[in-house]
Amino acid sequence: MINLLSPIQYIFIVAIVLYILDSVWEVGSLFRPGTFSKRLSNYFILTGLSFHCAFLIVVSIRSGTLPITTLFESSTFYLSLIVLLSVILKFLYRLQSLTPFVMPIVTGFSIASVALVRNDLALTYNLKTFWLFAHIIPLFLGYASFTISFIFSIMYLTQERQLKKKSFGPLFESLPSLETLDALMWKTITLGFPLLTIGLVAGTVWAKTSNILGLLWYLDPKVTLGALTWLIYAAILHLRLGASFHGTKVAIVTIAGFVVVILTFIGPFLMGHKHGYEKGSVKFEQEIAPEPPGIAKVKS
Repeated sequence: MINLLSPIQYIFIVAIVLYILDSVWEVGSLFRPGTFSKRLSNYFILTGLSFHCAFLIVVSIRSGTLPITTLFESSTFYLSLIVLLSVILKFLYRLQSLTPFVMPIVTGFSIASVALVRNDLALTYNLKTFWLFAHIIPLFLGYASFTISFIFSIMYLTQERQLKKKSFGPLFESLPSLETLDALMWKTITLGFPLLTIGLVAGTVWAKTSNILGLLWYLDPKVTLGALTWLIYAAILHLRLGASFHGTKVAIVTIAGFVVVILTFIGPFLMGHKHGYEKGSVKFEQEIAPEPPGIAKVKS
């Protein structure tokens, strides 16, 4: 847990402030492009992401492992990957309308994540193993990709609604065509699915070799939800091969799949299960927050 007056905390606070400014400029640029400069919004999001990454790098150096040892770290790490992927797609495909949908959501969750700073839920197992790295990194990247596919689904349904209502205003003109959004939904799901598969396979190897989840590791809630997530997106990709499964149908199923992703990500963490975060660890606080003078460290 981080001292609210520590420089590390201020790094993330600066990122949040920049994200707030970016959200205002992103949404404003859709409706009043003459007032809200897209160039300035690009500056806000890139600078905010830089501070966000700097925060995670410092935390990672302090802990000596991935910045996911607490629920707060995991949340901020996940949010950083969403921003990073959305920025890449924004400039790769010239999608100026992507970040206006992404950043208000990321900003809201970033502000909410500050409430987790003093949360005492922390991981209780060693993160410095190859299989755990091979398990976590692909999973987080896969979750970020599925999040962007969820955003594209929202954009698709929004654009479809604009067409049905024949509301051809600034929002309609700023959004890509339905065909483009349908293709982007497909691409992000196609990106996220192999990453999810790699993460689950590596996690299976790790669980069996370390025996940290016991002999019945496959009954662990997070394992079960992860398998359900895999089945949902595997079904989407399979059904996509059919000519009739596209557009609105894909968007709706993708949104449902994303709900399961969120449950998989935060559900077991809040259950105090072995595969999530348990109470009682103060490792993060000891490593980052300065210890008050006159208080000796107690070694277990």
